[in-house]
Order: sequence, then C-alpha cells, then structure tokens
Amino acid sequence: MFRNSTTYIYLAVTLGLLCYLTFIDKKIPGTEQREEADTELYKFDRDTVTGLEITNVHGTFIFEKKNDHWELKSPVNTPADDPTVEEVITEIADAQPQRIIRIDPEKDKDNLKEWGFSPFAERVVIHTQDKKNFELFIGRKTALNDSVYARASGRKNEPVRILPSLVKEVLDKELSDFRSRNVFDFDADKVTMVSSQVANTATPTAQEYEVDRHDAVWTLQKPLVARASATDVQNLLTKILGLRAIDFITDDASNLSSYGLTTPSATLSVSVKPDEQIVLQIGGPVPGKTDQVYAQRLKSNSVFTVAKSSIDELFRAIPNVRDLHVFPFDPAKATGIAFSFPAKKGEARSQDHLWQTIGDSAGRADVGKITDIFARLSQLQTTPVLKDSATDLKPFGLDKPQGKITVQSPEFKPEPALTLLVGKDENKLLYVRNSAEPFIYTVPDNSFDFLPANNLQLRDARAISITLDKIKSMTITSGTQTPIILTRSGGGTWSVANVKDRMVDSTRADTEASLFAQLQAKAWLGPVKPSYGLDKPVLTLSVQADQPDPTILRIGPALPDGTHAAIINGQTVAFAITEGDFDLLNTSTLLPIPAALSPTNAAPANPVPQQPTSK
Repeated sequence: MFRNSTTYIYLAVTLGLLCYLTFIDKKIPGTEQREEADTELYKFDRDTVTGLEITNVHGTFIFEKKNDHWELKSPVNTPADDPTVEEVITEIADAQPQRIIRIDPEKDKDNLKEWGFSPFAERVVIHTQDKKNFELFIGRKTALNDSVYARASGRKNEPVRILPSLVKEVLDKELSDFRSRNVFDFDADKVTMVSSQVANTATPTAQEYEVDRHDAVWTLQKPLVARASATDVQNLLTKILGLRAIDFITDDASNLSSYGLTTPSATLSVSVKPDEQIVLQIGGPVPGKTDQVYAQRLKSNSVFTVAKSSIDELFRAIPNVRDLHVFPFDPAKATGIAFSFPAKKGEARSQDHLWQTIGDSAGRADVGKITDIFARLSQLQTTPVLKDSATDLKPFGLDKPQGKITVQSPEFKPEPALTLLVGKDENKLLYVRNSAEPFIYTVPDNSFDFLPANNLQLRDARAISITLDKIKSMTITSGTQTPIILTRSGGGTWSVANVKDRMVDSTRADTEASLFAQLQAKAWLGPVKPSYGLDKPVLTLSVQADQPDPTILRIGPALPDGTHAAIINGQTVAFAITEGDFDLLNTSTLLPIPAALSPTNAAPANPVPQQPTSK
C-alpha cells in the first residue's frame, strides 16, 4: 500500500515538472516582450527620429529635425547644436536598465516621491517618422552607485528602472548648451554666392564684394568682374563655417540699437541652393571686451557676440579670392605652344598624342620638357601690383611686347588659343597681359628663364628608337676599312657573314646593338657643319630591322669637348654622343676561332683547297 502511494507521489511530481517545463517553453503571453523591456529601454531606429522634447529645471525645449539638421523651435527659434541633440537620442536608444523595480501604484506613492518622480526631475519625448512617441521620466540619482531612477511613461503601474546617470546628465542642460554656436550652417557644395558689404566708408563701392558660382566656376562680380580661385573660395567657405558665437546676449529684438544692429556696420551673405540666403549682420563692439563684436542673423531675434579678429579675417579673405594666375589654362588639355623672345624661340604641337617640334629643327619633342613648361606657365601668379584696366599700353611696353607665348587648347573659346604678352622690365618686374582679359599683371623678371632657347632644346633625347628583337643585321664600317657584316638569328645568336676564321662575341654584339637601338643624344647640334667631320665619318653603322630601309648612323671624329657629332641618314639635324657611347659602338665583337673546338660547337670550317700532287 505504501509502495503504491509512493508511486503516485512520484507520478504527480513528474507530471508537475512536465507542465512547468511546457509552461516555460511556451511562456505566458507578453513574457518575451517583458523580458526584452527589462534589458532594452526602447527599440527604435535613431535615424527615423524627427522631433524631441526636453523638460528640466531650466525649462522646456522643443527640437525639430530639418534637412538633416536640428533646429530649436522653443523657447527660441534658432539652430540647435547637432552633436548635443544626437547625444540625447543615442543615450536613450542605447540605455539598458540595470534593474527593474515592479511597483504597486497604491502602495508606492511615497516611494515614487522619494525616487524623484513627484515631481520628476527631467522628462524627454522622442518622436519618430511613424508617429510613435517614446517618453522617459528621470528621477533622482541612486544613493549607492552612479545611476538614476527612471520610468518609461507616466502610467500608474509603470515600473521603475535603474539607468546609468549619463542619461540624466545629457538632459540636464540649459538653453545655451542646446543651441548651436555655429553662426552659419550650410552645405558648402550648394553655395552659389558669397557677398560682403562694409557700411559708413568713404568709398563704399570698394568695400562691396561678391563672388558667384555658375556651372561650377567661381567668378568675382564686385567690385569688378574677374576670375576667382576655386581653392581660395573653398577656404573662405571653411572659415565662414568655422565662425562661432561666444556669448548669447538676448533673444529679444525689440531694442537692437544698443548693440549697433539697427544700422549694421557690415553684412556677410551666403546664398545656398535652392533658394536660401543666410545673412549675418555685424554690430558694434562689446563694452569691456574690445576683442568681441555684437552680431545677429537676419530674420532671427537672437543677438550674440563673435570674435572681432574672426570677422576681420573673413572680410579680408573675400576680396582675396581673386585668381592671381596670369595665364589661366589647363595644362592637361593643351595641344600646342609657341614662344618668341629676343633670345628664345620654339614651337611644338601634339600629334596623335605625341609631341613634335614645328619649324626649325623639327622632330620628336621631349614630352617631359613640354609638360614642365605647361605646368610652370599655368602656375605663374602675379605679384601684388596689377592694373585692372589700362587704355594706354605703351607705359607698360605692351604696345610692342618684347615676348609672346601662345598656348593652343580646345578649352579656349571662341578662339582656340590664348596668348600672354610680355612687356617691359621695370624694377625687376615684367608687365604681362593675356589676350582674354584687360588686366595688366606683373611677374618677376626671371619668370621665363626656364623656357628653352630653341627647338633643339625641346627635342627628345632619343635619336634612335628600335626594338632589339627586331634587328636582323648590323654592318659596321670603321673609317675606310672593309665593312664587317654581323647577322642575328631568330634565337639571338650573332655570326659574321663576310670575314673568315672569326666568330662573334654575342654578348658584345647585343650590347652594341642595344645601345644603337636606343641611342640618345647628349645634345642636339642643329644643321651639319664641316667641323663635325661627318663627310668622312670615323664610324658608320647600318642596322637592318623590320623596316624596308636600314637605319644608318654616321659618327665624326672627336670634338673639342670630347663628344662626337653624329647624324642619321635622311635627317638634317646632327647631334652629339658621349665618348663612352662612341667607344661601345666602336668595340669589335669579333674573336678568333679557337684551334680546337668540339664537334658540337665548332663553326663550319672553310675547306682548304688541296694542292694537286705531281705524278
């Protein structure tokens, strides 16, 4: 009997355990959500937040997000400090309760007051795009650790959560902490105009500046139309965006005269696509603070102070965005250049992406030299002295310029070329003027020393350009001696075709052929002169490659400087080669055939005629 009772007891316990495990597995409705709420305060995408309300001992602050920036709508309408607002959202989104206290609304009234909820210390409401609201009440700090009491709503049965105290700290701020100290807030890529005006001056026109952007090109419009430097404009915009308010004085615009803002001393305007204009008005100096001035953004009631030095720097920077380059062109687009000075003259053009000198000493030009010339010319800037207009060019020597540089490029319209005229030299400065503008610039008198004297100095140093593998034969004539003919097999082995009992050192022959194939001029000499001795060359090399006609190189005797004059058959321009190159080209590659050679490497033997035997 007892045995059966024990069995029933075990059975009951087992059934009870199974029921409990089933209950745990399925969970009662809401248990899973309840556990998530215990470990996660709120669940929302912070990128969808569109509004924020914060109430603390300093008042109630209402924020609204527009165009990815936060604006403070109450108690004043002004830009908010984006990082400060985003910090509030981040702290609440990431907050994880350290402990959950379930409460009985009837029994815990005194506890709620003790925990700081009657009244609450801070309250925040987060609004999202899908019209959801997330409310949080903050009480006092806990006594034992660095935490605070918090409730996720004002419902009677809402539990109390223990949160990190940083949530309280980001909410407990006053108006000046929440508002942006950025005087300007805009996307620099969308700016279309920057202008400034200084009032109460003897020459108001000279104190008014404007720079506009059209089709990605910046142009100075006031006080005159001129090129503007894109780099300098971007630096100016960076400085404008960096302007900061020091102190917020008032949000009551009823009495602006005390701040010198009834008739501002200066204004700075920035126009931003599509139709926004931000205008900063500068007032008078701050009493007792000579390093600060009052300021106000148009259509705002807020008056604040800014550093006078920052304002002065901005107003100096605006006129200095003028482009000071005297020869404005893109070096990468240039297709031709011609220059003419009393002691310099040259011309080159791009043909099929290769540069050729034109006119005297025509030939392949050195791309590196051409590129360097374009880079130097395009970077040339005026010194501080310049004339914005001049009806009489004679005082500057530009009526009859001493020099002229013309650059051709498809970027120039309607004419395909831009010319820089070089006038007279005065006080170590040259007056210059480009053909597209009325301005007269000045540059140092040595600005064009880098230009070569003539086309010869523009020529590519490569006198010959042949691929070694294409060479089939090489005929070498030293003075009046009999030519030596070397042939090269497809495998790269050299042999002598017209000399008996000789073999060829293929390594030496390859060295000689390689030097010939890529022979470089130490200097281009120009038309042939009798003193070069090329009518009776001391060395002649004729190389047959994959072209119908061979390349023939004639080299004269040593010149006084140790070099040798040389010329390619069919060309009219001679060049100089170094003594070392001459010695390599003049080195014999022939070797005597050894007396004993193995059958595998012996050169074909020339049969010796047999003498007839006497009978």
